[in-house]
Amino acid sequence: MSKDWRASFRYRVAIDLVDASGRGRSGEPVEVTLTFPIYRPAGDGIVIVTEAGEPVLSQVTAATAGDDGRLTFATVCFIADLAPGEGRARYYALLGDAPGPLQGDGIRLLDPKLGDGVRRLDTGIYELEICRGTGGGDGGSKWGIRHFEHKDQAINLIHGNKNAFGGVYGPFFTPENGLVNPPAHMVIDVQPVVEGPVMCRYRMRGTVPDGLLPELRGKTIEIWWTFYYGSHWFVRSYYVDDYETTIDGRPCSNRITVGDEIESGKNNLRLSTYRHHDGTRYRAGDLYAEILLERLRDLQARNPEAVNAAMDKLGIDRSEDPASWHWDNYWRMFCVIEGALPEGVLGEEVDRIWRSANDIVWSDRDHNLMKFTEDAVDVNREPQQTIFPLNAQKTCEYSPLSGYAFVRYVNRVVPRMQIVQRYDSGWVNWGTNGENEYPEMPTGSTIWSAYGAFADWRREADCMEQPLAVVVHALERE
Repeated sequence: MSKDWRASFRYRVAIDLVDASGRGRSGEPVEVTLTFPIYRPAGDGIVIVTEAGEPVLSQVTAATAGDDGRLTFATVCFIADLAPGEGRARYYALLGDAPGPLQGDGIRLLDPKLGDGVRRLDTGIYELEICRGTGGGDGGSKWGIRHFEHKDQAINLIHGNKNAFGGVYGPFFTPENGLVNPPAHMVIDVQPVVEGPVMCRYRMRGTVPDGLLPELRGKTIEIWWTFYYGSHWFVRSYYVDDYETTIDGRPCSNRITVGDEIESGKNNLRLSTYRHHDGTRYRAGDLYAEILLERLRDLQARNPEAVNAAMDKLGIDRSEDPASWHWDNYWRMFCVIEGALPEGVLGEEVDRIWRSANDIVWSDRDHNLMKFTEDAVDVNREPQQTIFPLNAQKTCEYSPLSGYAFVRYVNRVVPRMQIVQRYDSGWVNWGTNGENEYPEMPTGSTIWSAYGAFADWRREADCMEQPLAVVVHALERE
């Protein structure tokens, strides 16, 4: 490429990025939409430069062109940094008749390492693998992100790839619906929408297996994931077909449970505290698993033949005390997809489960005691190593040992969350559901996420909530 590439770039458009809060920005993705009513550049004739004229890595993520191949519209993505207090940064989109200079590093597409892996990305910050799932019914068969590693930390947060980030559970994973587990029971289609050096975007779509509730049959899930080069941020938006049903004795419509699950390995916790941006109001403890165990023991006493046959089908040793079972075996016992119990028995039992759970949880005085703290909650010290925080929007899971935090911002308030941080098993769960699997995040919501050793996690969440404002100026002749 000739050093005089600028000779072909006779026009420019000034782009101002405004940080109204003055917090400063680090590795923030920016998408700018440009229209070309006067001068129309070549298809590869857009170069983003700093105010000093230095080219920055950029990518055209969407465009339309005329019959001559010249652009009439384009959306360009690049990554921006602003120092605290700077307030504004100017960039230019240079427009030309020929390609710009060769660009350097960017997102690398690696060979997938998991059997159902669709894409493995090196974003410069993370190495992650997106999977379609196998429908096998266990954690290792889930779709979503099943390998997630911050490159500086060099630890996969999903030990053994036996769980996943990003799955949709409720309203399907409820006793009323026969505990259909979409991430574990379905294979999802993963379609690359945009792949380039700065941004990769993927669309997941699939149909949830039918459960017991007619109103939840034939429903589809759609998720849009976006990853950026050199940025801690990744973004996903969730869409589920409209529905109305009843869960935990209450009406429920168009709300979903999203679960980001970490497997730390036994006797370990990758993240061990939880807090909200402006203090955390929460209820402590989760009686639901204990209720499942209680219902199982009751069924075992009433119908030992059915339980023994179900244990055989699920590969559970009959001599093993149910109190020592893995959590997955509790829900699989009462799952319509697994088919461990006869249909008639299952229908009666799931009705007993939700009624028992509703009665026990909401009549338990200790559980219904509201707590509030400005400090971080040590979740592992709470009953059942679980809390249900209220009105979540900007959240942080943090490890004092490693200094790493998972920061999230949801663009719509989530009335209740379920947070589990369990040292014995190493399981960490960030879920958008309340007690008794009631889903709480409105469909159509978007989640911004970032994992890293942040000096100020609140600043990171605030920037997610209020991204850089973009001002596009009029066309200029160089």
